[in-house]
Amino acid sequence: MKNSISRRDFLKGSAAAVATAAVAGVLGGCSNNSSSSDNNQPEQKVDYNATSNTGLCNVDVASMDAWEADVAVIGGGGAGICAAIAAAEKGANVIIMEKVGYLGGATILSGGKIPATGTEEQIAYGETDDTVGANAQDILRPNNYSVREELVYTVCENAKDMIEWTKSMGVNWSIMDSLYYGQSAHRMHFAEGSGQGMTTKMIEHLNSLESITVKLSTAVEGLLLEGDTVIGCYGKDDAGKAFALKAKNVVLASSGFGNNEEMLQKYCPEAVPAVKIVAAGATGEGIKWGEQLGAELACMGAYQGYAFHNVDNDTTSDQGLANNGAIFINEQGRRFCNEYGGYSELTPHILAQTNHICYLTFTDIQAEKCANFQTWDEAGIVFKGNTVEELAAAIGVDAATMTKTVNAYKEGITKGEDVFNRTKLPANFDGPYYALKITGEIRHTQGGIATDVAAHPLRADGSVIQGLYAAGGCTEGFSSGDGAAYMSGNGLLQAMIFGKIAGINAATETRGDVKAVTWTKSEIDN
Repeated sequence: MKNSISRRDFLKGSAAAVATAAVAGVLGGCSNNSSSSDNNQPEQKVDYNATSNTGLCNVDVASMDAWEADVAVIGGGGAGICAAIAAAEKGANVIIMEKVGYLGGATILSGGKIPATGTEEQIAYGETDDTVGANAQDILRPNNYSVREELVYTVCENAKDMIEWTKSMGVNWSIMDSLYYGQSAHRMHFAEGSGQGMTTKMIEHLNSLESITVKLSTAVEGLLLEGDTVIGCYGKDDAGKAFALKAKNVVLASSGFGNNEEMLQKYCPEAVPAVKIVAAGATGEGIKWGEQLGAELACMGAYQGYAFHNVDNDTTSDQGLANNGAIFINEQGRRFCNEYGGYSELTPHILAQTNHICYLTFTDIQAEKCANFQTWDEAGIVFKGNTVEELAAAIGVDAATMTKTVNAYKEGITKGEDVFNRTKLPANFDGPYYALKITGEIRHTQGGIATDVAAHPLRADGSVIQGLYAAGGCTEGFSSGDGAAYMSGNGLLQAMIFGKIAGINAATETRGDVKAVTWTKSEIDN
């Protein structure tokens, strides 16, 4: 299996193709579910046997190839990989299906960072008194405690186990020396080889398990039903042949909707102009299937952004410039926010500017600390000026306005606090001056099907959708109730820990008997 995939390899081609296929739907076996156009006719109850991209429908299962498994896993990103491995470890025969031609999803594109407490690595680093509760508080603080705390505490309780579990698959972890913005302790674990290195080791382990069958380029088109119970799924395999997979339980790990323009416009409109650094398969159909079964949707406006994308060479830029004192200048020559902040939270500020861009403006103080400065300079994307007026002319903004803006920043440096209450300031902001034209990215969405702490999808009345489990990007996240608030590592915590939980429960629980699990705070959460 080819796993050498960069963050942007698929963006120009495969992502668009997958999104188009998902939106169009490949639903040849799904009969129309629309009601009669004659309003005088009484509404008749129809018993459907499947979900689809367009609603509940009936499919001709008898005409499809018959597949069977104990556990069916839909989606081959981090959540699906963890679910498949965990289910196999509990003795289940598993089929994992991924609609693109490789496993990894958003996880293989990630930075490979997980905040965890009490690990061997953290203790060896010298952090001996960090707690689950402190980790949880750091995740809850950026969203003003607006998300369900039971989801946050569950991932924090299980983060140490995830580090140990993945180490058994060959993943090597180390503690990052830098204290992440918003983190109160050195607990950020960094995987050797970043997200690609981590995910490749996990995929290698998955492929070594005889009880797991991997189906790539296999597009699941919906869930199979008996009444309101999920009994499997259906779709087309890599040869375009229709299949119906019957399973004891199904894990929905089908990612979010960052690659679905219509859903982004509906739920995260401010992020639509962002550069999409998202998984090719993040087209949101799994969320639609859950909604058709009555699942409650939550946090649908939440997403992870990244505020630093070089417009002129289409590469991810360096937040370190801003952290070390660079400022954002818009096309009107003005600053518009405190640039020292979370990389995700800063994203909508930039996207809201004219043409969705600004100029990341800095001096030698910041340039000397930027490992990529020389590369970008040689690429010709760095604007330069010995004076503010010269830089203003280079980037095409009003010189008088930009001079006033820079002078106000210098005054803030002298006072120790600027007009945006920024106190992390450089020693000075004297020329020569440089600028990069930047915009924002969207990395993944953070809303979807509501679940309990055992990965059971929940209806609005609190009842469980029998036969179905959900994890990862298609589920309710805990970064924010709405918007770009985000703590680094949240995406992997959500995908991998709830993926493992979903796999274990799908392999060990009997559909029809499943009840929602209630979480209560315990001593470990202090």
